[in-house]
Parts: sequence; structure tokens; C-alpha cells
Amino acid sequence: MSVWDILGIEATGDTSAIKRAYAKKLRLHHPEDDPEGYQRLREAYDSALTMAPYVEPEKDERLDFDEPAAYDGGQTALSGGELWTGEEIDDYPASGQSPAASDYYREPLLHAREPIPQDPIEQFIDEIDEIYENFQARIDPEAWEDALNRDIVWDVERSGELQYELMDFLEDHRHLPRPVWQRLDDMFHFTENKEDLLEEYPDSLIEYIMSQINGTSELRYECFKEHPAQDIDIEQYLDLREQGQYMLKEGELEEALDNLTRANEIYPHDPDLQLMLGKCHVRTGNLTAADECFGQAIRLAPEELDGYWHRAQSRFEQADYSSALSDLEKVLGQEPENTDALCLKGRCYIGLEEIDQARDILKQSNQLENPHIHSYIYLCMASNKHKYGRRHITAADRWRSWRSNLLFDTLMVLRLSWLYILVYLALQIFFDLHPVYTWLLIAVILWNTWKAIKVHWVLAT
Repeated sequence: MSVWDILGIEATGDTSAIKRAYAKKLRLHHPEDDPEGYQRLREAYDSALTMAPYVEPEKDERLDFDEPAAYDGGQTALSGGELWTGEEIDDYPASGQSPAASDYYREPLLHAREPIPQDPIEQFIDEIDEIYENFQARIDPEAWEDALNRDIVWDVERSGELQYELMDFLEDHRHLPRPVWQRLDDMFHFTENKEDLLEEYPDSLIEYIMSQINGTSELRYECFKEHPAQDIDIEQYLDLREQGQYMLKEGELEEALDNLTRANEIYPHDPDLQLMLGKCHVRTGNLTAADECFGQAIRLAPEELDGYWHRAQSRFEQADYSSALSDLEKVLGQEPENTDALCLKGRCYIGLEEIDQARDILKQSNQLENPHIHSYIYLCMASNKHKYGRRHITAADRWRSWRSNLLFDTLMVLRLSWLYILVYLALQIFFDLHPVYTWLLIAVILWNTWKAIKVHWVLAT
């Protein structure tokens, strides 16, 4: 049986026809229900795609239905080269004299000129491709609604074919805003069918789609509405932005900086790009350039807090504590219980040697998230009586401090000893352990308790 028999089509060089046939057959040979049939189908599909460029298209043999030449003196050429006259053959009509004969010759030609209806799936793909090519329509979720409500989208019998064509389209047209990805997920259930999709399509494509739907790698498109991307290669920009993001996550800072810098030269009005560029500069130690990028992000999106937060961290690293406090006030103005921002604010006051304010802020942060580990550590540092002096502590504060210290030390001991305790309990259940093992466990816990108290003492003094 040939690969074309398995796919159920004639030999063809049309890859779209091969893909549609494959998608149709997938409904009969699902990987879980018929693994052997699926394997044969997949091998036939791969072979057909390989053979497609070498399949010669069939040539249509069309009859010439042109009307006979006009009678110009009694002679008309026949295929055999002989000449006939109207007088010799009485029943041969002159041109234009017999409507029936004319209709006989014209009818096939008229039928041949009738347009062939376009396949609904091809029509759907053409429609979303047209939306994609119009960038302003592409980033507008409402522009997709008509296409996503076509009858073919709801056709259960052809859902496999449609899904295959759509995934093939998305593999090369992936720069879409998150609301559009979520709308596609609502219609085609990508998240719900993730495991099935991973069996049929490349893992990288499916993971990419999931990250866009969930927003874990979201890069926003709102900036293009306020600052339209005119006279630039928008696809190149989006590729560079995305590659820069990926390289930054992977820690490939040189490649990330190169991609993000080139993207910035094309289109500098994207706050997400400026934030990534700033983070890249921070990690490469160029804090001055990082400040400029974070400042640009703030100018582009003054209502968003990310720019203020990252610039505050950068300024703190440069010991510019007053400027860092100014940015932190913006963050805490909208998120007064942001413990990380409160902790950094307390550290700024430590840097300014305003210890009482630092203690109050760090105490507030630690109480909001008890214990907030960083706030607790810097609170202990600010409470160092040898470095910053002693101050009056109320009975309520003393009790709260003692309770926090006890909780912190207990967590430290458990973190150091949990594996020993777990192994001891498991052995105690299955074996009758000698008491010496109990004393060994106690010794380990006491030793770890001493280490936790020592760390606490170092922090406090």
C-alpha cells in the first residue's frame, strides 16, 4: 500500500492537500486508540511531504471549443486538411445560422469558467492571514471576532483538519497579544488539550502557545496603539524583542543585550523593551544605562510601577538612597503593603543612618508577612546595639520581638534538621532502633539549634 493510499488521496505536490488528508485521517487513527495505525499514518505523511516537490502536476487535456471560422467563400479547414464547401454538404450550417450548434459548442466553455467554491478551511486561514498582515487589526481582539465565529469553526466533523491548518499557521505567525491568544484558546481549547497537542505538534510550539495564554512570557502591544509602528519592519522588531527576552531568561546577557539594543534602534517606544534592556544593564553592571532605560519606561507608562521599582533598586545599588526613596514612595502609594518595597525602604534609611525610621519600617514589613525573611535580617542589623545604640523598647514590642525571634530560630533549626528527622521517623516505623540513634538525633538537633542561635547573635550584634 502506497503512502497516498494510506492518506486516501491521489499523488499530489500540494502540501496543503496532504496536510488536510493527514488531519482527516487522524480522527480514525488517534495515537492513544490506534498507535500502530497512527505510526503508519505519520510515516506516510512525512514521506508524502518529502515526495511532494517531485510530483508533477497533471496536465489538463482540454478540447478546443472555439467556433468554426466564418464562412468566407465556401471553404472551411478540417482537421484532415481537406476543404469543404457549404454546397457539397447541405446539412453543414454556416456560422451564426444555427443557435443549437452554437450552444452545443459554447456550453462546456461556460461551465469551465464558473468559479470553484473555496474550501471553508482555506477561506478561514486566508481571512485570519489578512487580519495578521494588517498590524493594527492584528492587535485588536475585536477584529478577530467575525473570523472566529465562522461556521467552519463549529464544524465538529472537520475540527481535526481545521486544527492542523491553524497550528501550521500559528507556527509562522506567532506575534499576537495575549487577549487574542486567550480568545483562540476559548475557541480551540489549547489549554484543555495540551497533552494531545504535545503528541502531534512540536513541543516548542505548544509550550510557546501555553506561555502566551498564561502570560508567563507576555510582551504587551498597547504601546503600538499610542505610538503606531510606521515605516519600520515590525516583524523584525518583534523577533528581536522576543529573542532578547528569551536570552535574558537564559542568562545569555551578551546575546540578550545585542538583540534588545537592535530592537531599541528600530522602535524605542515600548516600555516592556526598556524594562528588559534596563535589567540587562543591571546584570552587566552598567547601572547608569539601566537608570536611563528605567526612566524611559516610566515616561512611556507613568502609571505602571515596574519602572519605579527597578529604578529604585538600581539607585540603591549606587548608594543614591534619597532618589531610591522617591521611587519607592510611588510604589508604596499604590501598594502600601508591598513587603519587598518596605524592606528596601528600610534599607535606604539604614544607608542614610536614620535608624529609628529604618526599624519602624522593617518592623512593619515583618509584621505584614511574619516572618518576612529579608525584613527580619535587616531589622536585626538595625537593632545592633553596638553599632546603632540602644533605644527604649516597650513591653509589647519586646514580647513581639521575642516571639518573632523564637519563630525565626525554630524555622532555622527545622531547615537544618528536617532530613535527619524524616530519616529517623521512617526507620523507627519499620525497625526497632537502638536508643543510641535517638540520642544521635537529639545531638544533631542541639547542634543545629546552637548554629541558629549563633547566627541570630551575629545579626543582632
